[in-house]
Amino acid sequence: MAADLMDADYDVIIVGAGPAGLSCARHLSGSGLRVLVLEKSPSLGLKPCSGEISSKVLPGEDPARKFKGAQVWKTVIVGTAKGTVPVTYDRPYLWTVGRSEFESWLKSGCDADIRFSEAVTSITPKHVETSKGSYSYRHLVGADGSFSKVRDHLKLPMEHIVGSAYHYVVEKPSKEFRVYWLPDVFPRGYGYVMSRSRGATMIGGAMAGKDILHRVLAPKVKAWAVQEFGLDLSKLRSEGYRGNADYRGWRFGDIFLAGDAAGLLNPVTTEGMYYAVKSGEGVAKHIRGDPDGERIMRKLESTHRSQVFLFDLFSNPSLPFCRFVEWVLEDPRKGIRKRIFDFVFWRFMDG
Repeated sequence: MAADLMDADYDVIIVGAGPAGLSCARHLSGSGLRVLVLEKSPSLGLKPCSGEISSKVLPGEDPARKFKGAQVWKTVIVGTAKGTVPVTYDRPYLWTVGRSEFESWLKSGCDADIRFSEAVTSITPKHVETSKGSYSYRHLVGADGSFSKVRDHLKLPMEHIVGSAYHYVVEKPSKEFRVYWLPDVFPRGYGYVMSRSRGATMIGGAMAGKDILHRVLAPKVKAWAVQEFGLDLSKLRSEGYRGNADYRGWRFGDIFLAGDAAGLLNPVTTEGMYYAVKSGEGVAKHIRGDPDGERIMRKLESTHRSQVFLFDLFSNPSLPFCRFVEWVLEDPRKGIRKRIFDFVFWRFMDG
């Protein structure tokens, strides 16, 4: 009995084995702390989202070397109501790795106890109850996505910039990376064609707004996909998910939030991999007593504030900035439009 109680006692419990949770566990490795990661899904990489990573996710490294065969993206095709324009750079801005492969790499550097198919059912100030047991903790990390059990336990609201993405999956490798600015089709959002994984393409749209996934967004994506690409949707599977960019903080005593659970999501692009990996690192370093953890989190907070400001400014169709963005994107290959596009594009890609 005493041994069983000892087995249930952890220094750190991380809820969620996605990029944020695994990054946190990876950066706690070698610390001497007893770490448990609880994941409700049966395996890694099941979230229905893009398999791309940018250079800021792995600064100073070449993802194409680390992940053999990773698809390299140097051209982005920008679409508006007036048509599409390719913009090509002399260096990559994204690499398609695949979410499962990337998470497996993160997991390979962890010495934590990682348990799959174990959903959290309740949380108290010192214990986590799951479908399979009860565990005590000194530090609790919520890395369990936009609709986080840990965030719920903290009673943090989720109201501002909650968005959804919905797409159809074509079981062929993506040959293009496309982003469409179509305020009349996707108000406060955009359309996209990008890699789901190395062998699959997703065609869909994303919009800000609560509870719009099936009621508003799905019908818009369906109509647009048929009209723009002539897809036979009866032969394709669809996926949808909701994202949280409502950031309310990351540290609450001995409880921490990382990634989507904290609301650290780019509201403009809905990209969350960078925030997930870096906030997981920041939380882990803070727990270890490394002051660099605070620095990382302050930088993420500052970046997120600026992105929310831009999103609110550019996504409101009633404001002139929305039409200004459309003007820039109609042909971002030359003149002042190119300079504006390049500046904003690489700010998002490089951080």
